[in-house]
Amino acid sequence: MEANKIIARNSVVLYVKLILVSVLGLFASRFVIQGLGASDFGLYNVVGSVVFMMAFLNNIMVTTTYRFIAFELGKGELESVNKVFNVSLVIHTILAILILFFAETIGTYYINNYLKVAPGKLDDALFVFRFSVLSTIVSILSIPYQGLIIAKEKFVASSIIEVCRSILALGVVLLILFYSGNRLRLYSFLISIVSIIPSVLFFIYAKRKFIKETVWNFQRGRSKYKEMSLFSGWVMFGALASAAEIQGSVIIINIFFGTIINASFGIANQVNNIVKMFAQSVNQSFIPQITKSISSGDEKRSLDLVVFTSKYSYFLILLPSLPILLETDFILKLWLKDVPAYTAVLIQLFILTVMVRTMNAGIPALVQATGKIKFFQLISGLSAILGLPISYFYLKSGSPPYILALIYLVIAILDLFAIQLLFKKILHFDVLLFFKKLYLKIILVSLFVLPLFFVQFIFAPSFLRFIILCFTSVVFILIGVYFFGMDKIEKMFVKNYLKKVLKISTTTN
Repeated sequence: MEANKIIARNSVVLYVKLILVSVLGLFASRFVIQGLGASDFGLYNVVGSVVFMMAFLNNIMVTTTYRFIAFELGKGELESVNKVFNVSLVIHTILAILILFFAETIGTYYINNYLKVAPGKLDDALFVFRFSVLSTIVSILSIPYQGLIIAKEKFVASSIIEVCRSILALGVVLLILFYSGNRLRLYSFLISIVSIIPSVLFFIYAKRKFIKETVWNFQRGRSKYKEMSLFSGWVMFGALASAAEIQGSVIIINIFFGTIINASFGIANQVNNIVKMFAQSVNQSFIPQITKSISSGDEKRSLDLVVFTSKYSYFLILLPSLPILLETDFILKLWLKDVPAYTAVLIQLFILTVMVRTMNAGIPALVQATGKIKFFQLISGLSAILGLPISYFYLKSGSPPYILALIYLVIAILDLFAIQLLFKKILHFDVLLFFKKLYLKIILVSLFVLPLFFVQFIFAPSFLRFIILCFTSVVFILIGVYFFGMDKIEKMFVKNYLKKVLKISTTTN
């Protein structure tokens, strides 16, 4: 019962954090395009997007540390936590060195010889790239500390740090509006510093809060290095595949359409990243508990948490996603001064892809908790990479830029079925029961809100229509979740909670 209270509290903390970070991020995006201009913003999206990509990849790469630490905590073996932490620190230090090497060799070679940039912008591209790499290296070195904080479920501290980062990022954007020099260089320099600050704060917090766990103690035994390296290797494969999907898509768009369309892609990707972070952060509060349940031998609770995590992660990202899908054009005109071509359709396709992938939100955590991640990472990674050659073929044949996002939506739908087959193979889980408890409820709620897409055509676009649709979509989602998304126990919990609130309110009055 206490564990469930912790999950509930952490979920609220993470959701509030995401709302704050998202609002700050949207304001920052609005002004950065104005400050840099479409061409420089497109160039930064090609070269410097590694900073934003690392924010996404960190959530994946940190999996190794918090999985092994949470596993030891679940078994009650506190002395092993320090061993796991130090092994993770060595692994990520080696990884940081390798990334630095490849960035300074292959990365700079590509920029000097193949990147399409405006005349005189090559030096700016290299400047942006090197500072982006610097922040990436620091982020990787901080992963063991982040993993320890997550495994210990200290989400209030991590949320405060991330909100501070978003406030500083907005400050940087506002600053460049008043700068008359090379805004691209100043922005890339300052935003890299802002990206480094959370890593330093994670380090300081972990060192002060978990003194015994973070004491340096070089581990000589090979077994734990081998175990964590193999796990990290497969996690890294999935992370690199995700990076290839993001960065490779940016490069392909640059090859066929140049930096102006890269700006459209960059705007859409920022909205996409916000929705992704909602999906990841909401289920992040469940992951340590899933891992601890597996390590303690309570598989039933783990499976129940997977269903609950996947279902409510979908419902929670539906809250911000539905109004965006309904009023994409109006929101873009309200948000941006000039909206680049294809931005609206890219945003819609990206959001639909995230929503589809969120339907399996809890499964990766369970698979990783078991340690049997090889085939899962292989299939999900290859499917991400597969989209690039297919997209290249279609774009070379003359297809519009949004074909790339459409291809990844189709791949995400196919992944739903592939992951279920894999889930059955790894854990011998009843897929039909999983469909009944999870997918059927998600489908019914989605069908319930579908009529809103027809209602919007009754009224002309206006701020009033936007407000009405936002309010109506929230009401429809809440009604749909209660009647079609919840099981009997969950409905009973809601009823009892509402009765308690009304009783307290009546007593107060």
